[in-house]
Amino acid sequence: MTTFKHGELYKIHSSMLDGQRKKAVRQIDDYGLYDFFDDYRSFLDEIYVEDSAILQYLTDAVVTYHRIKNR
Repeated sequence: MTTFKHGELYKIHSSMLDGQRKKAVRQIDDYGLYDFFDDYRSFLDEIYVEDSAILQYLTDAVVTYHRIKNR
């Protein structure tokens, strides 16, 4: 049983896929930065089979977050 906020993670993931990067960063901050990346990895594990897809989406989220926050 998962303890993360599946609906919120889905919204953040959708924002990333739609190219709404600044919105995704705001959503990550609202979710809670210290919980987000670990929970997002678990979320990705549930919806993708291939490790390469999981790594790609997780890396994209990390890079996007830090590029936007550190401007």
